[in-house]
Amino acid sequence: MRIVHVTECLAGGVLTFLLNLTSQLDQDEHIIIYGKRDNTPDNVESLFKKNVSLIYWKNAQREIRPKQDLLALKELLHRLKNIKNIDILQLHSSKAGVLGRVAARMLGLQQRTFYLPHGVSFARQDVSSRKRSLYILIEKVANAFAGKVVACSHSEKELLISHEIKNVIVINNGIKVSETEPDYKIPGQPLVFGTVGRITYQKNPRLFNEIAMHFKDDMRVRFLWIGDGELRNEIQENEQVQVTGWVTPNEVQHYLNQIDVYISTSLWEGLPLSVLEAMNCGKPLLLSDCVGNVDTVKNGDNGFLYHDVEEAVQHVKEFLVMPTESILQLEHSSYNQVRNSFSLTLLRNEYEQLYKNVAKG
Repeated sequence: MRIVHVTECLAGGVLTFLLNLTSQLDQDEHIIIYGKRDNTPDNVESLFKKNVSLIYWKNAQREIRPKQDLLALKELLHRLKNIKNIDILQLHSSKAGVLGRVAARMLGLQQRTFYLPHGVSFARQDVSSRKRSLYILIEKVANAFAGKVVACSHSEKELLISHEIKNVIVINNGIKVSETEPDYKIPGQPLVFGTVGRITYQKNPRLFNEIAMHFKDDMRVRFLWIGDGELRNEIQENEQVQVTGWVTPNEVQHYLNQIDVYISTSLWEGLPLSVLEAMNCGKPLLLSDCVGNVDTVKNGDNGFLYHDVEEAVQHVKEFLVMPTESILQLEHSSYNQVRNSFSLTLLRNEYEQLYKNVAKG
């Protein structure tokens, strides 16, 4: 099967997703038409297996610029016309989702097209309400052109449907889950609450700092941000609050193994891979109540959701007095949930079935 992927942002979560999916579906041929961002690796071509080829999409860019977008559409049409026998056209992220569905309609590929938002554009809270309304309108128009929308979580599907986006299905994000259970960590002193990610507006470092500052005189607790970013100065580092700076994937894993509880302060998500990785390490969760996060906490069995800083602080206090046996139960539940609901094996099986259904049609 020949599967063509289109993305204007071959970086971050989209890159991770494509590396995972193409390695799982290694019997298929994958062609990736891609644009670059500042954090696209210089050696990105070498990261993929031999069943994957990459084509650079020169005019692709993130922001809405009509003249540039017309050039990008023209270039995309040219690239797609030169690829024979496309079985599946899979579009990743908002800009590729819009231009790709227009191109699909023009080339008669409507029934073979799938669009993965990887985090819905109009869920962003770093833009004005007027711009969010524009994003919703654009998504509705593009939705009428071609294909199905593949939400990466059930809460993302609910958000899309609430804005009258049609033809939405769900295939949960997934990670490579350890075949053996992790070494469950007996909570220590101090109790370490850690998060992983780029320090951006979306990840809400200001809230992370507010929560940490409630415990500035309590030596029983420590906060760790694994990563770096443009908003690092919003986190007040001290003896109890640490930012690691940029670290290698192996170092991320090392730090993740050392924490006791995974905390997220995100304003919006799709289905965060960093949370799934924490679950794979058997970490209890303390997550902001937003799209994506809500899918990973089940009935309080593996952690808690919170709505504001006061709720978050209260849950931290609960963790501090929680019996060791109770925390270990949360750890076991986190691992079991990622294994049963968010594995790469499940993701591969669902995409295989999705593609086969299109091929039969």
